[in-house]
Amino acid sequence: MTVFAKDPSSTLDYSFDWSGWLAPGEAITANSWSLYPTDAGAPTLADSQQTGAVTAVNVSAGTRGNRYRLTCQINTNAGRTVERSTAIRVMEV
Repeated sequence: MTVFAKDPSSTLDYSFDWSGWLAPGEAITANSWSLYPTDAGAPTLADSQQTGAVTAVNVSAGTRGNRYRLTCQINTNAGRTVERSTAIRVMEV
C-alpha cells in the first residue's frame, strides 16, 4: 500500500483511477470514501468527486504523527462493488 505524507495544515486531493479495472462499457454509478481510524483528530473528508473513471476526495487536517487508511468504494452499472485503499501519514512536510 502506498503511503502519502500530508502536512496537518494542508488540504489535498487524493484520487483513484479505475479505468484499468473497469470492463469495456462499464461505468461507476456511486462512490463513497472512508477513513480509519476515526479518532478525534482524524482528517476531514469533503467534496467527493467523480470524473469518468476517476474518483477523488478532499482531505484536510489530521493529527501529526498518526497514520490513516483512506478507502474508496465504488459500485458499477455491471453490479460490481470494489474498494481501494491508500495510507496517509500526517507529518510536517
